[in-house]
Amino acid sequence: MSNKWVEVEAKTIDDAIQAGLKELELDVTEADINILRQPEGGVFGVGGIKALVRISVRNSYKNKTRRHQGNSRRYQKREKERNDRQERRPKIEVDPKKQLDVSIKFLEGMIKSFGLDGKVEGKTEEETLVVSVSGEQTEALVGEKGNIIRALHELTRTVIQRKTGAGTRLRLDVAEYAAKRKEALTIYAERLTKQILEDGQEVMLEPMNSVDRKTLHDAVANIDGIKSYSEGREPYRSVVFASNNNTEEE
Repeated sequence: MSNKWVEVEAKTIDDAIQAGLKELELDVTEADINILRQPEGGVFGVGGIKALVRISVRNSYKNKTRRHQGNSRRYQKREKERNDRQERRPKIEVDPKKQLDVSIKFLEGMIKSFGLDGKVEGKTEEETLVVSVSGEQTEALVGEKGNIIRALHELTRTVIQRKTGAGTRLRLDVAEYAAKRKEALTIYAERLTKQILEDGQEVMLEPMNSVDRKTLHDAVANIDGIKSYSEGREPYRSVVFASNNNTEEE
């Protein structure tokens, strides 16, 4: 265990504590817990503030971690040997058209199993599969803040890899969620930056995935007097807006 402390954001204080304990491989009796920020609700999935806690290893527990360092080094050696074996495996030729066919048939089956009326279409753009699911009923596959669509995305990628023996880049959209989410985030960013320019305050937004973060960075890229940058570690990486003319890259 290399980390002695971690700061974690989550929807509730309890979720943040559990995530931090899991990352540090501790139970609650082995950790010092400080609540840095109480959660606040947002509107339409945008603008909410999550709970923030700092969890650190208690001094009485730190000595116990030294006994595990030898095991950790042996684990790292085994992982290196496993990775070396994987690199020596022959590379599998990828057939994008076959992978696209697999993804479409899988998603059509998912829609049918849920009893929804929808249509699945797809195309390839260089090495990326671009797949869309349309139909009013398919909004049920989006979920709060897109949590269901993200799960469906990962599930589809897993099926493609198992069926074809190779991974792929997949861009999946359901019920035009991506376009609607991008529009909502862009409007929110523009309104927020106006307030920042007035009061000069720095604002950290809730943790978001890389696609949403890029949307926010793009939304303020050409606004004079505003900079944006990302801070934190995945999956708790957030966009920060501040009144400054220096813009940092994602």
